[in-house]
Amino acid sequence: MIKKIKDFITNLSDQTEDLEEKEESLLNNACAALLVEVAFADKEFDEQEKVSLRTSLLETYNLEESAINEIILDAEKTIEESTSLYGYTRVVNDEFEYQDKLDLLSNLWKVALADGYLDKYEEHLLRKISDLIHISHSDYINIKLEVRGD
Repeated sequence: MIKKIKDFITNLSDQTEDLEEKEESLLNNACAALLVEVAFADKEFDEQEKVSLRTSLLETYNLEESAINEIILDAEKTIEESTSLYGYTRVVNDEFEYQDKLDLLSNLWKVALADGYLDKYEEHLLRKISDLIHISHSDYINIKLEVRGD
């Protein structure tokens, strides 16, 4: 009987870890998808944007290069099939504290500005994402100015 209880607790612990890993994976994919969305907003995904995207994923989410490549490929596929940002932003809203959202917005701005040019579609998308993840307008502007170096 005690062995069954120990096995049950061990299995429960393993299931909790698996669930946490799945939630983290879902969150990483959602954030990566938003970063890729911004990178593709102007219909060009140049080398500077790729480098900025990889750097953001590497520094923010502590992922290995192979995992980053996989996330970017998954995000590109998801974006091709998706017509809404809601699925990504819902995950962000469910899992992130406000400061985490600000950090994500900062990374989104870095990707958008990586090529030295801010396209109107990129800016519109950033504003839309900011609204969907409930970032105040003043914080949106402050992060924009901070990333641009103004």
